[in-house]
Amino acid sequence: MARKTYFKYWGKARKEGEEGALYHLLPYHCLDVAAVADVWWDKAPAIENAFVEATTLSSLQGKAWALFFIALHDYGKLDMRFQLKAPTAVGKLYPEFDKELVGFSGLNIRDYFHGPLGFSLIYHDLKSRLGWNEYDESVWNAWQPWLAAVTGHHGVIPDQPDAQAEISKRQADACIIEHDRMARLEWVSALETLFLKPAGLSIETPPPPCSSLLAGFCSVSDWLGSNSEIGAFEYETKQEPLSSYYQRSVSIAQGQLAASGLLSTKRPYQGVESLLPKVKDATPKQLQTLVDKLPLTSGLTLIEAPTGSGKTETALAYAWRLLDEGLADSIIFALPTQATANAMLKRLQACAPLIFNNQPNLVLAHGKSAFNEDFWQLKNNYQQRTEQGSEEARVQCAEWLSTSRKRTFLGQIGVCTVDQVLISVLPVRHKFVRGFGLGKSILIVDEVHAYDSYMYGLLGEVLTQQQTAGGSVLLLSATLPFQQRSALTKTWGGCLPHQEKPPYPLVTHVDMRGKTRAFELPETQQPEARLVAVEVLAKPQLLADDELVQQMIQAATQGAQVVFICNLVDVAQTLAKQLREKSDVTIDLFHARYRFCDRQAIEKQVLEKYGKDGKRKQGSILIATQVVEQSLDLDFDWMITQLCPVDLLFQRLGRLHRHKRPRPPGFGRPKCSVLITDDDDYGYHGLIYGNTRVLWRTAQMLLNAKGEIHFPAAYRNWIEKVYQEEGWGDEPEAVTKSYEEFFEESEASQFTARQLMKSDVEAFSDTDGNVAALTRDGEMSLNLLPVIQSKNGPALLDGELIKNLDEWWRDEALNLNMVSVPNSWRKFLDDGENGLITLSMEKEGKEAKVILKGVTVKYSPAYGLEKEVMTNEFVKG
Repeated sequence: MARKTYFKYWGKARKEGEEGALYHLLPYHCLDVAAVADVWWDKAPAIENAFVEATTLSSLQGKAWALFFIALHDYGKLDMRFQLKAPTAVGKLYPEFDKELVGFSGLNIRDYFHGPLGFSLIYHDLKSRLGWNEYDESVWNAWQPWLAAVTGHHGVIPDQPDAQAEISKRQADACIIEHDRMARLEWVSALETLFLKPAGLSIETPPPPCSSLLAGFCSVSDWLGSNSEIGAFEYETKQEPLSSYYQRSVSIAQGQLAASGLLSTKRPYQGVESLLPKVKDATPKQLQTLVDKLPLTSGLTLIEAPTGSGKTETALAYAWRLLDEGLADSIIFALPTQATANAMLKRLQACAPLIFNNQPNLVLAHGKSAFNEDFWQLKNNYQQRTEQGSEEARVQCAEWLSTSRKRTFLGQIGVCTVDQVLISVLPVRHKFVRGFGLGKSILIVDEVHAYDSYMYGLLGEVLTQQQTAGGSVLLLSATLPFQQRSALTKTWGGCLPHQEKPPYPLVTHVDMRGKTRAFELPETQQPEARLVAVEVLAKPQLLADDELVQQMIQAATQGAQVVFICNLVDVAQTLAKQLREKSDVTIDLFHARYRFCDRQAIEKQVLEKYGKDGKRKQGSILIATQVVEQSLDLDFDWMITQLCPVDLLFQRLGRLHRHKRPRPPGFGRPKCSVLITDDDDYGYHGLIYGNTRVLWRTAQMLLNAKGEIHFPAAYRNWIEKVYQEEGWGDEPEAVTKSYEEFFEESEASQFTARQLMKSDVEAFSDTDGNVAALTRDGEMSLNLLPVIQSKNGPALLDGELIKNLDEWWRDEALNLNMVSVPNSWRKFLDDGENGLITLSMEKEGKEAKVILKGVTVKYSPAYGLEKEVMTNEFVKG
């Protein structure tokens, strides 16, 4: 058999002195990756459907194009600048090579990146044959998205070909340049014969439209196809026909994919009742009765219903139906906070084995959540370095999988904070792996009302991209104002009629073509009427006075579980200290400014005490911030809360008398005390929520409520009135002016989001710090790592030296020891790297302390991170 030129090129090469074959032939590695994609396509209906939908071709032809291009992903390695990264391998494969014929500098070789340069080389190599030029680029425009996706598999998608990509005649003899070019063209021809021609296609046929999943699909296939362990894609140096090697590679790929945990084996849909708690009379109720009536098509579904009405089970059951129909392979659940994500994980642990077979991967987006052990082994293979260094696919796999926030997108059910989803549309390396995970999944976004204008700008693009990928989205909320519902449905081309009194609860579905349908509940399934007593207390700066503090202590002494919800971490910390000094009643504190490891322990204690099955032997008081208002199954006898926007107030009220149980004397009726200002100055509370008009209107609704809120009617009546765009006519001038400023800032925030998504800035590293900084508009966008300096180097607060951390858990360990703080803290902090700022502190007993630019910052497990300044400055948490 005549030796094809491309057999003189290596695809993987070991460092000299390492055991085993020195290299793996380039054509074989490319076919290994294609084989993984081939098997995955056959095992994952959602991937197949996405490509068939995008290409408008048959599955046979759509798959042929996908495999053809994926096998071209390392096209840039067919270049001597890359090959000389492993000169010994070149000497073995290409003995007639004369190094005197090239004049490459070490820089030419070191800085040669085969991904983007491969994209440019194929443009130049095929330009004359396929006829693209500056006057008619229609053919190139068909090839460009496919080539960009596969050659960008190392993190960044290339855009325009580089005119200087080819080796110049000053750098190498013409025979070397021609040898490389011949190898590349022979490789294109070989792949055309192997993949395109059997499907009745050729490279003269312009490729069809490309699926947006291709880049991520190729990248993860490359990670798996780069596993050279025994029994996997072991290095092969002997030449054989490509077709016979490919058959062997497909057999190996089947085993590798089966062991990876990436394949989803779904159980047949068993009805929503199978997801309900196994208790007497557990039957579908309210929203859950609509599940089997919803369309079996990909779409955007907006679910609005009261807290505790079964939205989660409704969403999961509908997702299960879509999975069973082959419209998705996995589920990704996105929530507003870490606390809500943690709580959702516990609920999903019981559901996952009902929906999926064979110990499904249920991955939490923070903490040491386990991913499938065999796939995780790919990360551990990182220790076997190759000549490619940081460009090696296995190295990049290891780095990407080193934190659970990224692993979330490759399990069967992923649970994450919403910022991990939003980053998929921002300029971050390997963002397309997140996009791939989302596109083949059903994305469920809970508490969708809880995001600011900037995040809504990003979320809108996420929804649009999910539609482009052929995926599905479920958005959950207690209720949304009409303008928000309308904006969300428009992302899929939907159109809502403006109704005077829209139904509630309501499920709205928009299909791939923009057809919008509403699903209402019959009278027999309407939510049970609920009345909440409301006490409005006007207090300076919304702070508890001595009288209220004593009432809280007295209530707890009588056995009540009391919660005070603050808008500011500083207020919560101060109030907790005040109560602990004045009483022996148990005082708990829960907010967002703890190290994540401490916060998780506190969160667990809070759920165990105040949750559905909490042991209520004696009364106690929880001082908390916004971390308790979303999705946590907590149940209090009496609630005191600082004024907040009406929709968030209703979320807080969902933690009041949440379950039917005996109550202490005097607390048999749900009662909430709301602290409002004694003037129209909302201070830092206005800065937190931005829209002081909403705060003022919420206060007016409370004052006019005659001491009672009637649910579920209030969900629509109050929220629509508070958020209506038209003025009320009696609003104070300061409130009106503040709203105008807020509106301008909201427009600017959404514009900023759009600009960042479209920008051509160099892609950021995919670190937790950058994720926080890029997805949050100002507040809570800094990650601090408190450390203690020692003679042996920096240590975590528990004393463990950072340099001694296990290599594979280092990123996770650092993440668990970080604290999130507002962007406003920058003024007294040093600059960090990649969004992470190290805070060097000194240990003083149980506390750690440091003074920075006149600001004292201290950390304790009891109160979290505190700062003391000369002025009484509060910041959000």
